[in-house]
Order: sequence, then C-alpha cells, then structure tokens
Amino acid sequence: MTVSDYITQKIGSFGMHLSEADLLDMTLNSSVSLEDEVTKENMTEVNRAIAVFIPSLLARPTSVNENGFSVSWDKDGIKAYYSLLCKQLGIEDVLSSRISDATMYW
Repeated sequence: MTVSDYITQKIGSFGMHLSEADLLDMTLNSSVSLEDEVTKENMTEVNRAIAVFIPSLLARPTSVNENGFSVSWDKDGIKAYYSLLCKQLGIEDVLSSRISDATMYW
C-alpha cells in the first residue's frame, strides 16, 4: 500500500476527505513520499506526517449541508487519534497544551 493510500484510508475512517494538496502538505516536510510503500521501517515517519497535519484538519467545519446532501466527520475521534499518535511518537500534543501563565502574552 502506498503512503498516499494509507493516509487517505486512515484519515477517511474518521469521515474526512483529503485533497491531493492535503496529502502533499503532509509529506513535504517528511522523509517519505506519497508513492513510497508503507513499511515497518517508514511507519514512524508516516505517522509523524499525519500527526503534524491533524491540527490543520481540525480547523475545518465539522459538517457541510448543501441541497439536501450532508457530510460530517468525527472531530472527537480524530482528536483522540492525534493524542494517541503524539504519545506514541513522543511529540507535543498542541491540542491539549494549556497556558499556565497567560501574563507572558500581555
């Protein structure tokens, strides 16, 4: 399975559609290419590419209604998946980070 197919199916399981531009954004700053095959050796880097991109996915609307056609996705599920990836990869979960001292922003 290619990296492109893997990412599309993984994120698609939450009901979210990814454009070619989304896929490209995920891998631009990564050592994997969309055409690479997913292997044990590159799985960490594939998951890192997904995790880094998820916060921008969450900036999108939760659902779209148009002419009787409705599409929605599981934002809570993708947040939980993101949190799991961050823990597995040892990276900061920017979605759960809390500001402890807001005075530094004044």
